[in-house]
Amino acid sequence: MSLKIGGSKSSSSGASNTQTSSTTTPVLPDWASNLTQSVAGRLGGLVGQDPQDQVAPANALQNLAGANATNLTGSPWNFDGALDLYRGVASRQAPSISDNIGQFMDPYLKDVVNATSADLDVNDGRVRAAQDLALAGSGAFGGSGAALTQSATEGELARARATSLGALRSQGFTQALGGATAQAQLQQQVQAQRLAAAQGIVDASTGHDANQRANIASQLSTGDDLRNIGQQQLQAPTTSTAQIVAMLSGLPINLFTGQTTSGTSNTQTKGQQTNIDAHLETPNLAHPFSK
Repeated sequence: MSLKIGGSKSSSSGASNTQTSSTTTPVLPDWASNLTQSVAGRLGGLVGQDPQDQVAPANALQNLAGANATNLTGSPWNFDGALDLYRGVASRQAPSISDNIGQFMDPYLKDVVNATSADLDVNDGRVRAAQDLALAGSGAFGGSGAALTQSATEGELARARATSLGALRSQGFTQALGGATAQAQLQQQVQAQRLAAAQGIVDASTGHDANQRANIASQLSTGDDLRNIGQQQLQAPTTSTAQIVAMLSGLPINLFTGQTTSGTSNTQTKGQQTNIDAHLETPNLAHPFSK
């Protein structure tokens, strides 16, 4: 601290009147002044920036996720195809064995029974002819005995025909029933395979759709993280400056601020005037971070 006093004096006797005036000026240390000006410069630079420049744009992965999401639907990609298969199977009637017997029975009747019946017709004709010759040779042709003989022969021929053709028809029905049953089972297997194929398409399309949604979610999540990083980078100058301002506000700079006081005292007495000029300086304290 320093104190400088100067003045002039003249003497006389009588009453006195004193007038005093002073001015105090704070003196900021150089280190505090430079620090404050530096922070103010950074603030000024931020004020001139466009706020939109501190907003990070959408990340490329976010854009990709958005584009892929627009192509999603409420159902898997091949759901309609699987549904058509289900509808096709559902619209088909259950296989009927009785309806299929005819298609196996008809060829058998034509190829086996009818052919056997024709052979029986030929054989019956031969039997009748031989019988007629025998009756004619014995002189009994045209009599009552011949009629009885011929009647008995026709009965045997009819029974033989019925037995042969009946056995063939029974065998044919058994074979037709087996073929119709096998065909019905095959049709049921085909329907089961179609249903399994439809279910496979549903599973595949559902899995594909789930994977696609999972990929979109992963793209979006990664894009969000990258955009947040970019946002922090853009706001780093503002964040850093705010931290510096906060730290500067916490410094007790007033403890290191000096002051200069200047004053004048004028005393008048009757026959005497005294003028006193005083200058008082309070030095700044040392830099708080100096050793």
